[in-house]
Amino acid sequence: MSTTASRRFEIAALALIALLVLFGGRILIHVLAGYRIPAAILIAVALIAGFVNARRTYAAAPADARVTITRSVAYLVGGALALWEILWPAKWLPGSCIAAFEVAIVFDIIIVAARIRERAAGGSAP
Repeated sequence: MSTTASRRFEIAALALIALLVLFGGRILIHVLAGYRIPAAILIAVALIAGFVNARRTYAAAPADARVTITRSVAYLVGGALALWEILWPAKWLPGSCIAAFEVAIVFDIIIVAARIRERAAGGSAP
């Protein structure tokens, strides 16, 4: 499978994930809220790992660092809102959490699409 084909497959997979988050996000949050302590620990560990990854990306300063950091921050905001909803539920949190994850997934799609265009234009996309 060529790099372009695999990146197009990645975009399709990300679009499917976005749809699953959109239509199943509230259910997932509700299920996680049933297991508050284990879910909070799992989300907190994921947030710490995401923060460490964002710091590493910032320190390495690749060519696409700004958009990659923006994507990472969107995922971190979504995770923080999910943690908040698990520990201290509020009416507005599930929708905000889902919106943050949707924005992060759209940034992922933009990053992959930009790499396809860069490669097509003769650049050396990673």
